Amino acid sequence: MEISIDLSNIKEAINPHFFPLLKDKNRFLVLKGGRGSGKSHFIAQKILIRIFHGFETGAIHRVLCLRKTQPSVRRSVYKLFRTILSDWDLMDEKFVKINRSDMTFKFWNGSDIICGGLDEPSKIKSIVGITGIWLEECDEMTLNDFKEMNLAMRGKFPSYKQIILSFNPRSKLLWLYNEFWEKKKKNATLHHSTYQNNPYLALYDPEYIEELESYKDIDQNFYRIYTLGEWGQLTESIYSNYEIINNFPDEKFFKDCAYGLDVGFNAPTALAFVGVHDEEYYIKELLYETKMTHNKIIQKLGELIPLKHRRERIIYVDSAEPELIKELNHSGFVAKKSDKSVKDGVNYCKRSKLYIDKDSVNLCKEIGAYSYRKNNDGIVLEEPIKINDHLCDAFRYPIYTHWGKLRPRASLVFV
Repeated sequence: MEISIDLSNIKEAINPHFFPLLKDKNRFLVLKGGRGSGKSHFIAQKILIRIFHGFETGAIHRVLCLRKTQPSVRRSVYKLFRTILSDWDLMDEKFVKINRSDMTFKFWNGSDIICGGLDEPSKIKSIVGITGIWLEECDEMTLNDFKEMNLAMRGKFPSYKQIILSFNPRSKLLWLYNEFWEKKKKNATLHHSTYQNNPYLALYDPEYIEELESYKDIDQNFYRIYTLGEWGQLTESIYSNYEIINNFPDEKFFKDCAYGLDVGFNAPTALAFVGVHDEEYYIKELLYETKMTHNKIIQKLGELIPLKHRRERIIYVDSAEPELIKELNHSGFVAKKSDKSVKDGVNYCKRSKLYIDKDSVNLCKEIGAYSYRKNNDGIVLEEPIKINDHLCDAFRYPIYTHWGKLRPRASLVFV
């Protein structure tokens, strides 16, 4: 079978800000930028175009596209390739066979794209003949991950071999800064982009632009990283996006509500109520007590949570307490394991305005003192100090697990 694809008008399909990178042949192409800039979309396009060009030259590509975990790559990279192939009307099985379970794309000439997660090392290490690698959200990865992938791309190939890295620049403490900005590799192209470099965003998702610009009034560091695509500059204080309010709204005010429960014994057991209105979160401290056994916790929650809400409002519980979760469900509550990803959860909570009830005395103390750790050189690390953070953990559980992770905002499209 012979297939020829006309690429003469490809410039019309490529974001002009990225178009010159189609011809970039350096071993490392590093795309740093904010959300909504279109960098991921362009990378997928470049990989496909290189494969299509190989139809004419005889070059057979094997491209490995990775994120930290398999679920994250399925939701993003794999889905993105399917979308572009569909948009370009190239989903014919005679042209490309797509294996959904393995997340692979096998083209008629033998080229293939393999999507995977670094949490599946056995699958990745078995792949040979790699001619290209895409490390998406590589700030989630380690320097060792990068070095292993770099060594995996070897051998003779008629065209150039390239590793593409894409990320949001959370901190200069990331290995990426030292590896590419401090060392200045001769075989690396560094590129910067923001949503302002993406002309399609204003046409298809203007609300997302409003979302990105709103970060300016919520958290300056978040605005630098995710809107401007600049290196983050952490301050010691974690939350600056909160306000202590005198009059906590009536529960009819909220679109949805949930609870977060952080469990301790010598340390306090903390229960927080969280209500959401217009994508802003209202938080109230309900419990902050030590020496709480499981029986005492269940008894106390029975006093604090009205019977009518026990089967309709979820309690997100410290995931280290599976037995308590079972006991709560047997006692008539709806309890679920929380996602305890501290860094991701904190970053999600920093995206929205938080309103704290003035009578939540312990919460007001905690959130005001909640800080990032410093190293011996006085540099702020992206690592919260795990002291007196019980209610901060408790409200993070439902905000991130319930609204942030399980039910992300429909208007947000990260490309």
